[in-house]
Amino acid sequence: MSFDKLTRVELEDAGDFLIHNFPFSNSVDIVIQTGSGQNLASILDEEWNRVALQEMPHLPSEESLAKHQLEIIWGVTNNLRVLIFSGRYHYYEGYGRIPCILPIWAAADIGARHFLFCNAAAGIKEDLSPGSIMVFDDHVNNMGVSPLEGHQHLLKEPFVDMSTCYDEKMQSTFMASAEQMDIALQRGVYWTNTGPQFETPAEIKMAKAMGADAVGMSTVLELTTAKALGAKAMAVSMIRNRASGIDDSGDTEIESDAANKELTGLIHHWLSNEAAHIF
Repeated sequence: MSFDKLTRVELEDAGDFLIHNFPFSNSVDIVIQTGSGQNLASILDEEWNRVALQEMPHLPSEESLAKHQLEIIWGVTNNLRVLIFSGRYHYYEGYGRIPCILPIWAAADIGARHFLFCNAAAGIKEDLSPGSIMVFDDHVNNMGVSPLEGHQHLLKEPFVDMSTCYDEKMQSTFMASAEQMDIALQRGVYWTNTGPQFETPAEIKMAKAMGADAVGMSTVLELTTAKALGAKAMAVSMIRNRASGIDDSGDTEIESDAANKELTGLIHHWLSNEAAHIF
């Protein structure tokens, strides 16, 4: 079954679903999408509702092949209304682009203007060891597909400027929170491939030569969608392992768990202490 082209009716169905299940989600302050190994429900001071992501109209009913727990969670932190997409579908799952981008497009269509994207990635840069957290400075889309192709009927402008993908105010306040918590964040360029196979050592050498600091299989389609719809966004990677052909060390499972807890605490601190500078 293909889910590769989004219609206005399908988009409105998904938006109506959000508003029905999550009252006042049309005035959400921030949308956060999580990735593998990240459980961010604890960032909420109070949880109001949660439903399975698969219940959103026009999404597959199957579980995520990446074993993400697919849920939509709605709640509040520091008087901010927060919508969490816990887990995501990936392009390599074979359904096309829509399962990747529909949740983001629907949230933006009903009014969301700030997005934080989180994922798990492999480190290429020397100081991106397992357990590190990297804030995106930029990205390279090596997937060979755009989320916007064929969707000009849903866009105000047919061409989208990607020279400033990442919101400076969101990034600077996030970094300020990290400094206050004594968390050492890295910054770098994220390279995304289609997957599901991991990269060969030669492919990692190529990505490194072309400026990549970390590599993964997600996030860029979603972030490009948010950008095209006029939203402000930032993204972070939790580094789970070193990329293919680069020396690895340590227990990555333990380090990833520690990084997940650190990232969760950081996001809660950011929303609780820096919100006045963001929204």
